[in-house]
Amino acid sequence: MQAAWVFVAASLFSLVSGPSLGQDTRIPAEEAPYRIEVPGQPQQLASLWGERASGPAGTLLKVPGGFVAPVHAHTASYRAVLVEGRWRHWLPDQPQGNDLLPGSYWTQVKDQPHVDACVSDTSCVLLLVNDDPYTTYLAPQ
Repeated sequence: MQAAWVFVAASLFSLVSGPSLGQDTRIPAEEAPYRIEVPGQPQQLASLWGERASGPAGTLLKVPGGFVAPVHAHTASYRAVLVEGRWRHWLPDQPQGNDLLPGSYWTQVKDQPHVDACVSDTSCVLLLVNDDPYTTYLAPQ
């Protein structure tokens, strides 16, 4: 089922914001090209199209169950779809809210501090889509 979600979400977002499609591309979920985002931290990224640091992109983010990110922000807005796991996404001055289940969608405004957590026992996988180049940075609390 995870592979189906990756394919559907990637197809949908590529129609909306991805670069022009020159050829058929298929990346089975088990072959996603994950790499460590920051040495010594558990986040892994897999680029599906584009490169998020330099322009429009679709990127899978994978984190282990129980992972809670520190308060952070991004230099550009993004859209997200949860592919696998249970997730929470909230602003530091607000309650954590409800768990998000696979298929859940949200947006994040650039430079707005927020917190994310994989609240499932198993890994969480998200599809992140950005139109503008962005990086992640720790935000003041």
